[in-house]
Amino acid sequence: MTQSPTDILSSYIDSPGGSLVLDSLQIGRVKFGKITISDREGAFNAQDLINTVLNKTARIRSGKHGTRYSEPLPPGSPARLLSIEIGDFSKHQQRRRLKSTTIKDYTRTLSLLLLTCGDIPVSRIDHTHVERFWDLLRWAPSALLQDEKLRAMTVDEVIALGKANGVQGVSEATLSKHNLCLNNFFLRLVATRAIPGNPMAAMGKIKKNLVIDPKRGKKAERFLEESELQKIFEPETFLTWAKKWPHRWWIPILALYSGARVNELAQLKVHDIVNEDGVWCIAIQLTVDDDLAHNEHFKTRQTVKGASALRRIPIHQAVLDAGFIDFVEDIKACGHPRLFPNLSAGTCEASGETSARYSQGLVIQFSAYLKKLGFGKGVGFHAFRHTLASKLKHVLVPQEDIAAITGHSENKRFPVLNLYQTTENPEVRTRQVAALQRYNPPVVLPKYQRGQFKKQLGKEAKFYP
Repeated sequence: MTQSPTDILSSYIDSPGGSLVLDSLQIGRVKFGKITISDREGAFNAQDLINTVLNKTARIRSGKHGTRYSEPLPPGSPARLLSIEIGDFSKHQQRRRLKSTTIKDYTRTLSLLLLTCGDIPVSRIDHTHVERFWDLLRWAPSALLQDEKLRAMTVDEVIALGKANGVQGVSEATLSKHNLCLNNFFLRLVATRAIPGNPMAAMGKIKKNLVIDPKRGKKAERFLEESELQKIFEPETFLTWAKKWPHRWWIPILALYSGARVNELAQLKVHDIVNEDGVWCIAIQLTVDDDLAHNEHFKTRQTVKGASALRRIPIHQAVLDAGFIDFVEDIKACGHPRLFPNLSAGTCEASGETSARYSQGLVIQFSAYLKKLGFGKGVGFHAFRHTLASKLKHVLVPQEDIAAITGHSENKRFPVLNLYQTTENPEVRTRQVAALQRYNPPVVLPKYQRGQFKKQLGKEAKFYP
């Protein structure tokens, strides 16, 4: 039996090799001359072209008395393989100067999509592929992209293996991140007219899991009780741990009294501590690093979560009384531009770019400290942030005033009004100071002594840019 052109093209797509020639092809009144195909992408394009002509011919013939149906929407750009679009998308992200860690997240998601769909034209991806992608996330072992044996298996075989072994699957946060990456990829394809619509649009939102397991401790997002704060800052215990490094001493204290994110504090520079009309403030801002000033794409190792994070936070009187400005003077005498020079931003091995995560080492150290104190999983620096926000809310501080301190974005728990995004506005500072005066955690802070970190800040110390 003679094969149809579409069958011939399908066979070539499955096993491409050399060139394929289709000669004297006619569909109804449409005649094709000699068609030469040299790769899979060309075969897909030819297949789509033939299918379009077949569909149009069928519509004309099925019309009553030869009446034509309305023309379908114009097709997108010629079929491009998923692998090609993923490569273009990665280059687009680099042009947008996104962080290497963000690009890495997208690369992982799209690698799983390619594994799920196969290298097909993006115009053929629909909601069924997304559902299959979710099944793979649910059952695939975590080492899927690194294990050669797993990568050699089909998607169905990987899913079957995961079910047989009772794989737990990705967390809710990881699933949300994958969905975000996937949705943004498809939106880009819609914007470039590579596909007519976003296949994620038919999926809907995944319901958030609100169930907690009391046996595994409280949820991660919670405020710290007074007894827990006292346990963390118990003078003898805290001093034993904190006296080894300046960042151990000051960042937990600053986190408790400012509600700032841990990386916002870990990346502070000396000039980020400012006196504004007699009020000492922490400036959460992005400033150029001298050694990166001539870098075309990355001029600072500092990073913020978003525009709403750019703000100034009055330094709580308890922190000033504990000798924080004396510490700042010690750092100035040291001559290093950063407030905590013993912390490294880290470097991406693949790109050589900064990872912009000064907090990573401290987070590990602080987690070990909390574990030693008997705290369970899910308690970390973010608990300080949530504690301050919750306590101020409980004493009826307006939400916009809380947001002016914490830097929450407009769609978060405490919306930021435009008034409070203008950090130079004196009214903002006055209200911030008044709000922080109502926040007095029941802890005893150690008193800093000038020169106590002489060794850690001396000539023999290891500093990082």
